[in-house]
Amino acid sequence: MPTSDDLLDLADACADKVDLGTAVRHVPTFSDSESLFEDEYDVLLEALHEDELFAPVDLARQEAIVEQIAAALPEALRTLIVELADNHARHVWMQQEGAFAVGFALGRRLRLRREDAAGEDDDPADL
Repeated sequence: MPTSDDLLDLADACADKVDLGTAVRHVPTFSDSESLFEDEYDVLLEALHEDELFAPVDLARQEAIVEQIAAALPEALRTLIVELADNHARHVWMQQEGAFAVGFALGRRLRLRREDAAGEDDDPADL
């Protein structure tokens, strides 16, 4: 089972591919960044799946279940289960985008803090 340090090391490999430049004018979306570090992100997800709390997600199976439930419902109610599944997917994506933005902002703050500390005592290893 991966430790927090293992997960942070894997996340760092993803973050290393995001070019912050000298002035950030646009924070990339999760989707943009995911395509940039797709291989590293897959490794991170696999590490998370090793944890018993995060079982692998099978989207095709999820869609099949929704279709089975919809088929078992009367015609007037079928759209409700499809709408529920679609809304849930949008909610998960929104949370993922939010978490990515918070992680990005936190990473920038930590980088700036490290740069400030390095300028003060010239020893960034103290952080």
